[in-house]
Amino acid sequence: MSNLLCCSIWNKRFNAILKWNAFKFSVFLLISVVVTVVILSRNHARNIEADFSSSYLFSSSSPANESPLCSGNLLDKRQIRYAKEGGGSCQLLHYNFERAVGCFDALYERHYSDWNSPHILNHINGPNRKLHFAFIGDSRIRQQFFNFLKLIPDYDWESQPNPLPSGHHGDMEVTSDIIRLRLSFQWRPILNDTVIETIRQWATASATYRPNFIVIGITVWHMLHSEGADFKLYKEKLKELAPFLGQLANVSRVIWLNQYPVIEKYGYSGAMNTDIFSEKIHRYNKAVTSALQQNYSGMRMIWDSSNILVEEYIRGCFLYVRRQRESHSFSDPDHSYINCLDFTHPGYSALSQAAQLLFNDICNEFY
Repeated sequence: MSNLLCCSIWNKRFNAILKWNAFKFSVFLLISVVVTVVILSRNHARNIEADFSSSYLFSSSSPANESPLCSGNLLDKRQIRYAKEGGGSCQLLHYNFERAVGCFDALYERHYSDWNSPHILNHINGPNRKLHFAFIGDSRIRQQFFNFLKLIPDYDWESQPNPLPSGHHGDMEVTSDIIRLRLSFQWRPILNDTVIETIRQWATASATYRPNFIVIGITVWHMLHSEGADFKLYKEKLKELAPFLGQLANVSRVIWLNQYPVIEKYGYSGAMNTDIFSEKIHRYNKAVTSALQQNYSGMRMIWDSSNILVEEYIRGCFLYVRRQRESHSFSDPDHSYINCLDFTHPGYSALSQAAQLLFNDICNEFY
């Protein structure tokens, strides 16, 4: 009897040990998966920055005794290629809160302050006392709005709506009295008469009511519809819009964000993306370029230099999916950083660098 009792106790202890070891192994396996995903995501971000830095040097320190700061139209990929082929080098600043605020102060002084004017209080206390960056367009422009906002310190933000919803299909606005800054996003996914009228009003309004900087891009929703009639209508609306954009570009900075490259296969299935693909992207971007530059070739409007960042992001996603298949693991990384299952929108790992490029284009002259 005692022997049976001892065996029973021993079996219970043995089973408990097995369960405990199985639990520890499961925890170890989970931690290993998480660590692997984090490492892959971080390595992907480093690959993006390293590739982009092959032409330009990122610097978080003072530019003294180093390569000169990049200047000119940093948003135009043609000028970037020309500079690279010329054998020269320059550095891009890494913008943080301090540098961003310094840039806004300098831009504000340029746009609004006239210290020799006896009516200086009218400038400070007027209805447009804030530097206004307007983002207008579809979900890609909403991404740029949020990534631009990440580099602005929250001293006294007031936002509408509050809090700002990340996937909001509606207008949003953030203001700061301390920085004297206003950021607005207008949800306009379709190029229609409403968009054209908004641009016309800005182009003909006084400086008090029009934005100082406009970032616009309206393509994705048109591309998701059938190719025939929608593309024809898109080109017709572009022709109507172009003269007002050109007029507005004479008094404000206008930036048109070209459609980025996209992931052309759906996630782990490998099925081809038949909604948005390279040939269609090229067709729409060509239509925009033709409409905006045919009569306004001297104006700096098209932003396509950050394509290289998105191309590296797409390569990173391709490698990530392949490694997941090889390891028979289908866990996803943090989607706020990289989301290879979203074939339309690049992840933060690419767009954060695009925001840095935009700040360099706007602000480097002040450093």
